[in-house]
Amino acid sequence: MYSIFLVDDEELELEMMRDFIRWEDMGIYVAGVGINGKDAQEKIHAIQPDIVLTDVQMPLMNGLELANWVSEQYEGTQIVFLTGHDEFSYVKSALHVGAVGYLLKPLDLEEISEVMGRVKQKCEEVRLKYKSIQMTKAKLFKELLHEPEAARRERLAAELGKLERREKVAAGSYTLALCSVDRNAGGGDLAGPTVEAAISRLPEVAEEYFRAVRKDAVVAALQEGELAIFSEAGGLPGVTREQWGMLQQTIRGLLGLSVTLAVGGEEAKPEQIARLYEPSRALIEERFFVGVGQILFAGEVKPGYRYDTLPPFPEQEWREALQQLRGEDVEGILREFLANVRQLRINKPLVFEWAIDLLTRLEEQLHSPGLNGHAEPPVKRAALYQSVYDCQTLQELETAIQRAATHYLELRMERSTDKNAKLVQQVCQIIDRTYHEPITIQSLSSQVYLSPNYLRSIFRDKTGMTIHDYLTRIRLEKAKEMLADPSLKVQDIAQKIGYESTSYFISLFVKNQGVTPNEYRKNL
Repeated sequence: MYSIFLVDDEELELEMMRDFIRWEDMGIYVAGVGINGKDAQEKIHAIQPDIVLTDVQMPLMNGLELANWVSEQYEGTQIVFLTGHDEFSYVKSALHVGAVGYLLKPLDLEEISEVMGRVKQKCEEVRLKYKSIQMTKAKLFKELLHEPEAARRERLAAELGKLERREKVAAGSYTLALCSVDRNAGGGDLAGPTVEAAISRLPEVAEEYFRAVRKDAVVAALQEGELAIFSEAGGLPGVTREQWGMLQQTIRGLLGLSVTLAVGGEEAKPEQIARLYEPSRALIEERFFVGVGQILFAGEVKPGYRYDTLPPFPEQEWREALQQLRGEDVEGILREFLANVRQLRINKPLVFEWAIDLLTRLEEQLHSPGLNGHAEPPVKRAALYQSVYDCQTLQELETAIQRAATHYLELRMERSTDKNAKLVQQVCQIIDRTYHEPITIQSLSSQVYLSPNYLRSIFRDKTGMTIHDYLTRIRLEKAKEMLADPSLKVQDIAQKIGYESTSYFISLFVKNQGVTPNEYRKNL
């Protein structure tokens, strides 16, 4: 569809045009309205519509003056005049400033449709020309990013300046943002023909988005799943946070891809544009610590010092928890260590090397005769490298290590001679995992294929407490963790841990802790 901007000093006429003409049936949508030329200028500057339909006779700035301004600023915008004066002088003036046509008041719907048909043909010609120019600009920017020779960069910048229709040869300054596809976002691997097809369409979708919201932006595909977005500095205001967010939503909605955006804060002339790449690339790398699907602005994200020494990992304590089948402790030790890694911003290669060494030792144990009853060759180090280096975020790395640890725990549990202990451990894991959901003895017993009464009996025998007491303990421990977050209300915490009744939750908390949740929070 094409965008149209309506200008008329008679508000009733303006509302009628906006609300009662069926623009959508003509393949057009109303992008905005103005009550005179002055009012329209700033809005047109921000919107950059395909078509401007303006009245001729208006105060402050009439339609002819507005049309002259639009023609000077935006070569491709089509102008149609609206006038109640069927005089040749107005028609001649309209044609003189490059108007595609004019409409007489009162408006005739058939005449509007006929004129807009001609206007859309012109718009399509402009769109094709715009696409060709944008492709050429993208090619020039890509060359400028990688061209080492200064004289060659000067020539490329001069070519770019000519495309921008500048009186001087040199182009203006630009800012750079990077758009990078998040692999494995949502839990699926970034592989397969469907995802590859989506990534191949990424430049097209981004180009179409910016054609609607920011025509001066140039999208250049750098490598698979990564785009560079160049925006001219100094003229229009920068792309807003909301517009970047809409780009993310558009890409997810049309392609099913999650992307991280790194928005640089500096600007440079085209011949120096390459110096903007590394800071933006460094911002994208912050995804490892802050997670995927973020909009990272220079100045808001502080990469900090990259420490070259890992904090001590309590591996002996972690291994003891594995040996004793204490799954929660295994997970907690790992999470606390990686939280320190995140806070210190440890160099990613160093973190990867640590993870590979840890997983190698764990794999050796996983495939030892003492655990499996028969020896199996451990996973090759090359495969471990691949699994680790595929992780784009610290959270993904934590999940990969925890997955291996869980596999180890499952194998040890299979060796357990105490079947009841294994079943009780399984029930505890179910409760640990689903404590926030409605849990009944019937639902638990059905999952471990035991009768409710027998499950009650063996659980109390192995743990010294009832299932209800264990569930209450887990929920209250989670509640105490959440109370450290002042943004969470007590009633929100109650619901998050599985209690619909806030008063019941408070009474349980007081019974077990001796204080109310709010009193407990104050003492943290």
